[in-house]
Amino acid sequence: MTPETERATTAPVHLVELLGVLRPQVEKIEEGFKAIRVTLDSLAEHLGAAPAARSEKPATSAAVSKEPVPQDERRPVAEPKVEPPMAASMRVPPAEAAVPTQPSNAALPPNVVLPPMAQPMPAAAAPVPAAAPVAQAVPLTAPAQAARPGSIPVSGGSAGNWSQIIFGDQRKVDAGIGSLSGTLLSEVQAGVDDAVGMLGYLLAFRSADQERKPKLLKELGEAFYLWKPDGNPRLLSPLINWVHAVLDRAGINNRIDLVQVGDRYDMQRHNAKERGAEVAVVAGWVVLRDNGKVYSKANVSVR
Repeated sequence: MTPETERATTAPVHLVELLGVLRPQVEKIEEGFKAIRVTLDSLAEHLGAAPAARSEKPATSAAVSKEPVPQDERRPVAEPKVEPPMAASMRVPPAEAAVPTQPSNAALPPNVVLPPMAQPMPAAAAPVPAAAPVAQAVPLTAPAQAARPGSIPVSGGSAGNWSQIIFGDQRKVDAGIGSLSGTLLSEVQAGVDDAVGMLGYLLAFRSADQERKPKLLKELGEAFYLWKPDGNPRLLSPLINWVHAVLDRAGINNRIDLVQVGDRYDMQRHNAKERGAEVAVVAGWVVLRDNGKVYSKANVSVR
């Protein structure tokens, strides 16, 4: 047998012997890794973490597996698998999940101590609102009553000043106009028919043109004596002054001449239905022309 052939025959024999020596050492190393893995898995179970990942096989085993071995020795060594225990899924109720809990130190290794858990800060006390100021009672004023439909206010109001409408600026000249207008309009508002008729003639005379004003003077006098049969001087005097002022502004020279009870009957100035020598009742006034002659007679009753 040549030296080359002898070396070729003895080389596999040495490798088999070397493998037989190394295999028990590798098995011991693997047993040690298994024990370490079991310890890590138990610790992970206590801590609630996932089991540690399996460690890679030692490089020595890989190196040994690469060595050429006989055909009957190349079967891989079956490594027992250690299944990590399945951690049961736990469902935490919503009310408990909101409150963090401190894990027990008994489940941890002796050399691991958790720091004390932070205590929740107490809720800040809600500020007490200041007492609202007591509302002061405001006296309510009664609203002004609106004028009745069709009413005629003596002065002011939404319908205007009727005294101003009728008598105009004469109120400033003659203080008696206020008494006349106040009495007339108060009775008109009260519904006195003769006062309403007097108001109508006043408006007609004020609005008439220059030609019709003298003709309305007779009717205006009769309306006054129908309203005030006693010929109230307090009301009659300011009325005549106003009529003369209106005539002057219109350029009319007619004038009013009054008749008094007890005057001698004058057929040129008086108009009576019965015969008599003395005026007993006055029912109108005499209207004179600019030359002093009678324009219209006064209605009277005689005795």
